[in-house]
Amino acid sequence: MSKPIDLKTVNIFEPLKKKPSFENKIFNTLNSDEVYEVLSKNSNETVTLWFKLQQAWCNNAYNTFKDYDSYLILVYLINTVFQKYSDRFQYLSYTEFYEKNELLIDKINLIEISKELNIPKETIRRKVNFLQNENIIFRKGKAIYFNRKITELQRPANSKKFMANFLEKTSQILSKETWFGRAFSKEEIEAFIDKYFTICWQHWFRMQIPFLVRHRSFFGDLETWNVWGAIGISQFTDYSKQVKSRVVEDPTTYADLYLHLLRHTPKNGINASSISEISTIPRATVIRKLKYLTKEKLVTKNKKLEYMLLPSPKNIKSFEENYMHNQKHKAGFVTTIFDLMKNSSFKVE
Repeated sequence: MSKPIDLKTVNIFEPLKKKPSFENKIFNTLNSDEVYEVLSKNSNETVTLWFKLQQAWCNNAYNTFKDYDSYLILVYLINTVFQKYSDRFQYLSYTEFYEKNELLIDKINLIEISKELNIPKETIRRKVNFLQNENIIFRKGKAIYFNRKITELQRPANSKKFMANFLEKTSQILSKETWFGRAFSKEEIEAFIDKYFTICWQHWFRMQIPFLVRHRSFFGDLETWNVWGAIGISQFTDYSKQVKSRVVEDPTTYADLYLHLLRHTPKNGINASSISEISTIPRATVIRKLKYLTKEKLVTKNKKLEYMLLPSPKNIKSFEENYMHNQKHKAGFVTTIFDLMKNSSFKVE
């Protein structure tokens, strides 16, 4: 683990406080709004890689407990550990973090977790008791710890690789702008995440946890969102092929992509068995969620029992607002990671 902060260590954070300046050629922080605008104009180029990252992460989340809410609480608690390191200007590498025999959580505030995750307090209590019964967390005196079992449940090896692929493509797009500088390879990105793991993953969780909470609030639960998402991925795959074939127009912004995707009518939809295979959610559960989505007019099915997104879904305004909000937060995450990588004080040897 890195040592507590000293005067020299403070310097690695100082450049992040500087405002962009033509006179300061050493380091200029990126502007999240500018990053968002560029990525929005090239939205179709990164969507597939973003879907793969989210699908890998969500499948791992579901397969851990077969319960998204328990996993969401787990990562919330892990993020409090990351925050504790950050508050002390410390960090752990990927290897260092997952070699820990135990990790101090300090305390668990059920009311605070309930508020942050928008999950009823009693549900939080049951899920925390479940984590304790599974020996994932344990008490030692008045303190609460994660035990080593966390390394078996939450090691994001695949997600880390998918994230590096997504960020590599993103940096290639941004490198066309004079204010960004050179692009980064996926090997450089993964090496950076490995060395500064708790810093990078804290920023990932800062984006991902609210991202999941918004989807959970809109769809009722994350299983339903993942089923809907599998349909969306299927529809985007067909749409993307037609864009490449010049059958349909290439989207020019996130808003265009959102509207084009909803209005696109694919030749074939996706059936319940395929959704189950993609999402790793049992077929019986998938069928129940599909019935709910159909009833809520969020999806429709054809005569072959294949499902597609509805062109004008229920609550379309809030649906669109949620989507655009997520894109803003994604741009913020991208901006932070590349700010850290471009800061010359963060070296990967």
